[in-house]
Amino acid sequence: MPGANEFYDDLAADYHLMFRDWWASATWQGGVLTELLRRFGISPPAAVHDCTCGIGTQALPLAAAGFRVTGSDVSEAAVARARAEARERGLRVDLAVADVRALPARRADAVISFDNSLPHLLTDADVAAAVRSVRGCLEPGGPFFASIRDYDAILRDGTTGVPPVMHGAGAGRRIVGQAWEWADDRRTVEISIFLLRPGGDGWTAAVRSTTYRALRRDELTAALHAGGFGEVRWLMPDESGYYQPVVVARAM
Repeated sequence: MPGANEFYDDLAADYHLMFRDWWASATWQGGVLTELLRRFGISPPAAVHDCTCGIGTQALPLAAAGFRVTGSDVSEAAVARARAEARERGLRVDLAVADVRALPARRADAVISFDNSLPHLLTDADVAAAVRSVRGCLEPGGPFFASIRDYDAILRDGTTGVPPVMHGAGAGRRIVGQAWEWADDRRTVEISIFLLRPGGDGWTAAVRSTTYRALRRDELTAALHAGGFGEVRWLMPDESGYYQPVVVARAM
């Protein structure tokens, strides 16, 4: 995942600032994902591995819901932050630093990867390696759940960013947004996340950039079939309740 570890290492301490209330958002996501897992036969205390866990936005609330959660991420700083957040909330989550293309050989009842993590994999070979790695964590019939941005629609619409919004009040105010710069072939996009906070007589700015692949649904579907998954189903937000398209694939 070229550059992703450095990007998230740098962002880990500030990640929560991109939300009005990070833990409230995480709790909402945990509720949606718990119901989604249940729909496909995965209920607490099933073992769930979050293979791109970041600071724990999905892993921690799933642990709070009673799942036996393990998590891994390519960013050492993000994993350290997730551990701290878990300790603060008294949650038991087994966390490790690992690339999604080379996950620890540990079986789970389900594997998840949410919030547009897989598009950090910029080549077909990277995506194929990740799919094989995830498949190795599952018994036949075990489900893999992942969400990505709706790049099919984004490529049609020509999206160039996310408008800035202000969160918080007083000294806790911050303005967050995203600027997108597309490659000429529209296959990748450099996304710069900007964060403005009050400082001195004005505002201070932090800008962090990373590259994503515009991963279409049919491309990920093909990679899943080629990598050992049979039944592949896409759920759009009105069906899943999640804010991005979600793919559900069962290991063969």
